[in-house]
Amino acid sequence: MNVFEFLTNSLIPIRLSCINALNWPITISLWYIYKDNKIFCATQKSAKIVEYLSKNARCGFEVASDKPPYKGIRGYGNATLDDENGKEILDLIIKKYLKDTNSSLAKFLKSRNETEIAIEIQPQNIFSYDYSNRMRDVVIKSNTQY
Repeated sequence: MNVFEFLTNSLIPIRLSCINALNWPITISLWYIYKDNKIFCATQKSAKIVEYLSKNARCGFEVASDKPPYKGIRGYGNATLDDENGKEILDLIIKKYLKDTNSSLAKFLKSRNETEIAIEIQPQNIFSYDYSNRMRDVVIKSNTQY
C-alpha cells in the first residue's frame, strides 16, 4: 500500500492518541490533511487535545477502515501546535471532507475559525497494513446498531 496515496485520498478520520492530564492514554478522531510528509488537523484552541499535546508532544495515530478488508496506516510522531495556520488548515480540511464549502456544517466550522489551531504531526514512523488478500472471502455480520 502506498502510504502517501492512502493518507492523501482517504476520507477516514485520523485516530490521534496522546497522554491526558491524568497520565492516561486517550484517543480522539479528527479530520486531517496530509501534505509535505506531515499530518495536519485543526481544532478549537480550547479543546482538551490541545492542552494534552502542549504538555507532551508525543502521539500515536491510525487511519484505518472499520470494515473488511481491513487496511490502513498507523504510527507515531511529535505534534506541534500552530496558532497561525489554524484557519488555513481548517479550510483545506473542509474542502477535503465536505467538498461543499457552503454546506451548513462548513459554515458552522468557518464561523469559529478565529479560535482554530492547527496540529502538525511530524511522523517518526509509519506502518501500513492491508489484509485484503487474507480476508478476500470473509464476510463479517454484525447485529450492532449505531
